[in-house]
Amino acid sequence: MAATTAAALTFGLAACGGSGPKNKDGLGKSAAFSVKDRKQFPMLSGTTLDGAKLDMASYKGKVMVVNIWGSWCDPCQQEAPYLEHANEAYRDKGVQFVGIDTRDNTGQAQAFVKAKQISYPNLVDDGNETLLSKLAGITSLASVPSTMIIDKNGDLAWRALQPVSFTDLSTALDTVLSGQ
Repeated sequence: MAATTAAALTFGLAACGGSGPKNKDGLGKSAAFSVKDRKQFPMLSGTTLDGAKLDMASYKGKVMVVNIWGSWCDPCQQEAPYLEHANEAYRDKGVQFVGIDTRDNTGQAQAFVKAKQISYPNLVDDGNETLLSKLAGITSLASVPSTMIIDKNGDLAWRALQPVSFTDLSTALDTVLSGQ
């Protein structure tokens, strides 16, 4: 049974991955980074699914959770309720969630956000992966879904190159919020 589950998860991750071998290190894993080993996260900007402009630099000083997803990705659909639950649970603690919709049809992505009742903003990556390309060396460009926690200094503190649960995400957020 465990082998079947692992095989299904591996297949699911491979099915949702991008084309080509871009930064595949760490696929299927999560990792916390010590304060001294953290890399600066690029503050992305662009248009959201609802047509608004968003510059992540406006969240400077907040802990951010950035989730890369696509409506076509089954693991993304499974983790979406956990992300929204964490968004609601941590909103009053100064945490800002931002999604990055990639490799997607805008109408399907908007329907996904509505169906999953996602209340945080979601940037739209264009067909050329303009936003994702700015994350080279920060996360795997081949991994969808991918979730990152950015500390108050704008540095990558935690990354999951796999679907996340509420428990995993809240444990990581609690650690980052404590200054570790």
